[in-house]
Amino acid sequence: MNKKILARVLGILLVLALLLPLAGSGVAQGAGPAPAGKTSPSAQIQAIPGQFYYLYVPGSALRPRNSSAGWDVDLNGGCIYTTNSAGDVFNVDIQLPEQARILYLRMYYYDSSATTSNAWVTAYDGEGGFDDLLYVASTGNAGYGTSLSALTPVMVDNFSRSMVLNWRPNETGNTMQLCGLRIAYRMPDYPIYLPAVLR
Repeated sequence: MNKKILARVLGILLVLALLLPLAGSGVAQGAGPAPAGKTSPSAQIQAIPGQFYYLYVPGSALRPRNSSAGWDVDLNGGCIYTTNSAGDVFNVDIQLPEQARILYLRMYYYDSSATTSNAWVTAYDGEGGFDDLLYVASTGNAGYGTSLSALTPVMVDNFSRSMVLNWRPNETGNTMQLCGLRIAYRMPDYPIYLPAVLR
């Protein structure tokens, strides 16, 4: 009987010994974020000027602008195609760091038709205005492939405009599929710190 009590007491003491180092930490005390100027180096990442960064969106993430548009995905779930109108436009919102420079748009596709599909980036100003900024097209009868836009520097201005990726298949059915869009961008040439969501 005494051995059982001794084992329980030792177990409780062991648990308390493991929890004791946490008692003095900020986590255990419910401390908030570190005061300004006292953030740890691991809390922020310094962007490397001139280095390419990428935003990749699978084709199946895009949705039609027209709610009556029919669409489907391939067997793997990554590519999308239209089922009832070749002129439908599919799009998705993109979020990039402020003052990043978009340089290229790359399209990944499956194209076994004679027509070409188009992808582009559009910026909206919130007042009914828009600008189509980068453009790339698929090549007909190539099967799985990729196409790269021309070098077209575009500055991200999240204060003044929002951006979306667009795709128009120009062909109905699974002979024209969008499998992905990738934006290549660079950060500004001066040192900045990226938010934790980019880590």
